[in-house]
This record gives sequence, C-alpha cells and structure tokens, in this order.
Amino acid sequence: MRPEEIRGTDVSYSQICDRRLWLSVHNIYITDGTEFVMEGKYLAENREHPGFSRVKVGSNVIDNLEILPDGTALVHEYKRGRKALKADVLQLAHYLNCLLSGYGVEARGILHLTGSRKVVEIALPEHLQELQEAYRKIESMTVSEIPQAKRNWFCRRGCSYVEFCWGGR
Repeated sequence: MRPEEIRGTDVSYSQICDRRLWLSVHNIYITDGTEFVMEGKYLAENREHPGFSRVKVGSNVIDNLEILPDGTALVHEYKRGRKALKADVLQLAHYLNCLLSGYGVEARGILHLTGSRKVVEIALPEHLQELQEAYRKIESMTVSEIPQAKRNWFCRRGCSYVEFCWGGR
C-alpha cells in the first residue's frame, strides 16, 4: 500500500488499540457523540487559520497546511491532550509522508496540544522507521481476524468502542 492509501486515523489507532484498528480498516465505525468526539469535530472545524488550506491527499484530509513565503510547507495538527502521544506524532508524520510520496513536497509538522498550549515540531526522518512498522501492522489487519478486546488506558479515556468491546462495563 502507498502511504496516501492509508488513513491517518488508522496510523493513530495502530498505536492505541489493535481491535479499534481492525474495525477501522474494515470500515466499521462507531461514534457515540461523546464529549471527546464533539471536541475533535470542533477542533477540526474551528482551528483553521487564515493562510492555511485543507488538502485531500489520497485517503487523508490534512486540515491545516500552511505554505510560507519561502515555499516551506507546514502541516499543523491540533490535539486536545496535554502531552504529545506517540499516536499523535505518528499520525502527523504520516501526513508528512503522504505529501512527500504523493507530491514530492517535503514538509515539517507542528503538533499543537490544546490542553497545555504546547507546540511540538515533527520531522519525518526521525519517525520513518516507526511509521513503516505501523504501515505493516495496518496492512496485516486487512487480512487478519478481529483481535480480542484488551483493556488499555484508552478504554477509560472516552473510546467510542467501549460498549462494543466490553458491553458497557
């Protein structure tokens, strides 16, 4: 699979939960309107800035692409957390990889953490190996059986799949 054929959310899920990843790659989605889902939609719709563009790259939508006067491309990604999670960093690195492989555009990533107002810069080369591992995992999920549910920290943090996996417990 080419990077642009893989969704950024699947790259994120590959670091969070195998079961959620499997459901996503098989186009099975559960959204429950939790505060986390609503906040994510709000951030996507209201964190756009003048001079930023929304760009579709294959199966991905990059919400905030900024082209500086010198031609430098910056991808801004907004997350609600207080610290950068590996899943968030790899999702942003994936968008950088999509721009590079799909269009030959080398970009830098800026991860905005709204919970702490921190900003983390991301460069593709330092995450490429982990990204390749995530791509292999995602591709293997397309032909595997659904993984067993496993409790992890994300189950307690507003996952829309909790009832599906655990029956509301």
